[in-house]
Amino acid sequence: MKRRQIIHSRADAKRVIRQRILAGLFAALLGTGVSGCSTTMSDIAGTSIFTGAEWYLAFDVVSIINTDKTLVDHVVSLSTGQDCSTIRKIDGKSYCKKDPIPEPPLYCYRSLAAVSCYRTPDPYNTGAQTLDWPPTRSRSL
Repeated sequence: MKRRQIIHSRADAKRVIRQRILAGLFAALLGTGVSGCSTTMSDIAGTSIFTGAEWYLAFDVVSIINTDKTLVDHVVSLSTGQDCSTIRKIDGKSYCKKDPIPEPPLYCYRSLAAVSCYRTPDPYNTGAQTLDWPPTRSRSL
């Protein structure tokens, strides 16, 4: 009789999906290691070294554990300039997401009664010193 897992939250569902993916990849890794149909480096060199497929699966499992991306996802991310992940697609989200566009810096200066901030440095050529605005805990106006 099979034991069913009860999933209470979305985080539990994600964890179960990741476990199933990793279990499948690990089973494939073990399956290729015990099959007698492929020529391994151990046949050639006399040592026990993985085949290319076994290395690929091993690196894929390590990559999924550390980055939630497969090796193919890393290649697609590099080629498109977006953040792509099969795990995110399995979770029901989009496969690729664009990196957030950073906001341009603000240049803030003291004015008579307050602090004025601009998108360009010293727009009125006053030679004023920029301020750290909003002030951090270590510095104040």
